[in-house]
Amino acid sequence: MINKRQTIKHLIETLNTSLEELYEAEKLSGHSEFRTGQIYAYAECLELLQKCKSFRRLGIDYEVERRYSIDITE
Repeated sequence: MINKRQTIKHLIETLNTSLEELYEAEKLSGHSEFRTGQIYAYAECLELLQKCKSFRRLGIDYEVERRYSIDITE
C-alpha cells in the first residue's frame, strides 16, 4: 500500500510531467487559452504543496514561477 509520502511524491511528479507536456504542446501546436489555464492550475498546485517545507525534498525544491513561466507568448 502506498503511504502519504509516496502519494505526495507521485502527485508532484505527475504535476511536473503534465506541465512539461503542456509546454511541449504549446511549442508544437501554438498558443491555447485552455492550456494556459491548465498551466496556471498545475503551477498553483505545486506552489500550494511547497508551503509544506518537508514536501520540497520530494521534488519541488525550486521556484515554480521561474521554472514554469506562465508568460506564454502566442
